[in-house]
Amino acid sequence: MAEEPVIAVIVSAQATYSVPVAVNDLASVYWRKKLYDNQGKPLHPANLSSDHPLRLRFSQQVLHSSPKSQVGYWNELYFHGTQPPYTVESQEAMIRYVAYTESAIGYIDACKLDERVRAILWVAGNKVLSEPPSLRCGPTMP
Repeated sequence: MAEEPVIAVIVSAQATYSVPVAVNDLASVYWRKKLYDNQGKPLHPANLSSDHPLRLRFSQQVLHSSPKSQVGYWNELYFHGTQPPYTVESQEAMIRYVAYTESAIGYIDACKLDERVRAILWVAGNKVLSEPPSLRCGPTMP
């Protein structure tokens, strides 16, 4: 069985804003309980689509829930004027959104990291790490 990819939680490579580097802070950003960084800038979390395998793992490890179980929560918050995290359809779209949206935070397969973004946390197996784990990245597919 293939090893699950390491998930990198990413911000823009040029990020100067205060980013959450603790899993509880990151969860608060994704649950939209923490809307601003320590400098008062609005934070813009992004999710992959609800059926993406990385979204499922990220939700389980960081938010301790599944995308399906989050629907009611977001419907209730939306009714009160709070938008859920922005959704993108691919990892490349995630990289672009995070790289070019001020104060954006997202996640991708750590093997897809490039110069446009930098990782602040990693999800490896069932652990959230503040230091990069060793990666086994195979040849990239077109």
